[in-house]
Amino acid sequence: MTNVDLGAELEAARRGRFAITSRRGSADALSLDAAYELARDLERERISGGWRQAGWKLGFTNQAIWSRLGLDSPIRARIYHETLCSGDLDGAFLVQPRIEPEIVVGFGVDVPQGSDLDVIAAAVEWVAAGLEVVQCHFEHWEMTPAEAVADAGVHAALAIGPRAEANPRAIRSLEFASCQLLLDGTLIASGIGADVLGGPLIALHWLLREVQEGLHAGEIVTTGTLTQALALEPGQLWEHRLRASIALEPVQLRIS
Repeated sequence: MTNVDLGAELEAARRGRFAITSRRGSADALSLDAAYELARDLERERISGGWRQAGWKLGFTNQAIWSRLGLDSPIRARIYHETLCSGDLDGAFLVQPRIEPEIVVGFGVDVPQGSDLDVIAAAVEWVAAGLEVVQCHFEHWEMTPAEAVADAGVHAALAIGPRAEANPRAIRSLEFASCQLLLDGTLIASGIGADVLGGPLIALHWLLREVQEGLHAGEIVTTGTLTQALALEPGQLWEHRLRASIALEPVQLRIS
C-alpha cells in the first residue's frame, strides 16, 4: 500500500466515521516525512473547502513516552476555526474520542521561524485553559506517531476558556502551572505545565524551529496535554481548572 493509498483510506475513514488498521511494524510503515506530506494534502483540501486556519496543536509533548514510540520530538498539526467549540460538543460524529486538558496561547504579533524564548514570550497576547477533544481513525488507538500526524494530528475539537492577558513573565512561569481535570465535578487527573516538553514556552520554541512561515498575529497554539487522554461519552461534563501566576478561569465542555 502506498502513502497515497493510506491518505485515501484515512479520508474514507473520516467521512464514514470508522477505524482502519495501522501499518505499524510492516514493511510499508509510514515515515514522519511522508506523514507531514499527507497532512499538507489534507490542509490544502480543507482550505479549498472553505476551512480557515486558526493555528497549531502539539502532540506527544510528554518526553517520558518518546523512547517507547521511537520519537525524539513532538508532532504538530493544524487546527481550524471550524474545529473550535464552546459549551457543548456532539460526540456522535467522533471516532474513539478522548479528551485532553491543555494550555492554550494566542499570539498578538508575528513571530519569525527560529525566534528565541524572549521574543516568543513577548509575542504571546493571552493564555487560557483548554480542552482538546481528539479522535483516532486507527483501531484501538494503535498507531505510530507518523500515522497520528496523517490522521489530522488526531485533532477533533478545541474548547478554549476565558482568555487572560499575558506578559512575558507569566508565559515563562507556565511550567509551574497546575492542572485539574474534572469529570462531572470529580477530580480524575492532574498535571503541571512542565509535563509539556518542560513547559509551554519550550514547546512553542520547538514549534517555531519547525514551522518555516513562523507564527502570525491572531494564531492559536495548544501546547500539549497535561494529563493522559481520557475516553469520553455522551452526557459527561468535563472541566479543566488551570492555576497559574495569572488568574485563569476554568473551561467546561459537555458531551451530548
